[in-house]
Amino acid sequence: MSKTVSPRTTAATSATGKGEGRVDQHIVSSGDREIQVCVCYPAGYAPGAGAALLPWLVYLHTGGFVDGGVDAARQLVRDLAESVPAVVVTPAYSLAPDHPFPAAPEDAVNTVAWVIKHARRLKLDKLRFALVGEEAGGNLAIALSQMLRDRAMPQPVGQWLIRPVTDPCLQHASMAAKGQVPMEMLRRLACNYRDYLPTPAASVHPYAAPALASRLVGLPRTLVQVAEQDALRAEGEAFAARLVKAGIPARTLIMPGGCGDGVEQSHEKCQAWVNEGARFLRECFAQADDAS
Repeated sequence: MSKTVSPRTTAATSATGKGEGRVDQHIVSSGDREIQVCVCYPAGYAPGAGAALLPWLVYLHTGGFVDGGVDAARQLVRDLAESVPAVVVTPAYSLAPDHPFPAAPEDAVNTVAWVIKHARRLKLDKLRFALVGEEAGGNLAIALSQMLRDRAMPQPVGQWLIRPVTDPCLQHASMAAKGQVPMEMLRRLACNYRDYLPTPAASVHPYAAPALASRLVGLPRTLVQVAEQDALRAEGEAFAARLVKAGIPARTLIMPGGCGDGVEQSHEKCQAWVNEGARFLRECFAQADDAS
């Protein structure tokens, strides 16, 4: 069982270059683990009483559940902080095989709990937040939105899923690709899932396998972004269709061409992806403001 997150922070505050936002590093407790959480502020933004009330994003990084981290995501995170604009929180969630499911989604939930407490300490009474995740991070964003719903915690106003992996059985990737996906890629995905979901029960759990989840009602407005030429395209499209069937405002945005190594790793080549995602997030926050 996860315990209450710790308010402790590290003393490390990186002084970024001119024109770049500040990045703070915090340590958050999650069950019997401690994880690093990076908070990126837009340039010139000083949080606290009297400051402009910016929304918050929780960004969950790529890496197939076994790799990646906050450092690799830094460029994309800074771009999001400026383009939305928003305060962007990136947890260094626990990785498999040392920490299999449900460690990573529990870390994500505890990160949101920490964000809520942190915002209160800054006297930010009206907290609006959204979720963003790419590839495995997209899977974790869906799990996080389910867990927040099921635990009656504050809800995100939206979620932007970039090339999400949702199907541990890999049926969509193998069937939709019609032999065009390199076997090495399918093997890598399968190995990652085996490390992350080592038991049969875990491999069909709705928090781990959104493609198999029977209850999607109550999830937030969603943008699923995929590439025109992408082995994960069919998987993303199928999940968005399931959300729509469940009554969730969701749409798929198919970006032209291929995706390279993904938005996080090929950031400079994927500015159009970021622009569209930032536009979606601004719409979500504007609708939340109108409804309040």
